[in-house]
Amino acid sequence: RSLRILGARADLGPPAGPACPDVWVGYRGKCYYFSEDQGDWASSQNNCSALNASLAGIDNQQDMDFMVRHKSKSDHWIGLRRDPGQPWKWVNGTEFNNLFRIGGGGDCAYLNDQSGVSSLRCTSKRYWIWWHVRSWPITQWL
Repeated sequence: RSLRILGARADLGPPAGPACPDVWVGYRGKCYYFSEDQGDWASSQNNCSALNASLAGIDNQQDMDFMVRHKSKSDHWIGLRRDPGQPWKWVNGTEFNNLFRIGGGGDCAYLNDQSGVSSLRCTSKRYWIWWHVRSWPITQWL
């Protein structure tokens, strides 16, 4: 894709991907949903799996900063958990790379109100953040 203006050519880059649905927020090729309801970690993940989404991961500091900016002051589940005595893993099975410190003594992680990550029992109630790559064919939305 390019645009020619009076003999000059400007590269506009690739065409924009599909827009995110209403109430979802687009960032770096993904759509994010910040919940208005609370649930335990497993039900939060199961509900978003029904939409071919998952609890959000944090690939880098930019992702973390974006989520902290857009969430309310409340705690929000993210897609990071561990089985007792095992390493932390993301919902896609990838082992956590220690990008950030995880406070608390629980087995499910959440973004806390101090812009960090803490952990609690997975049965605790929290808001949640879902994400999905923008190229999905979703027919059912919130």
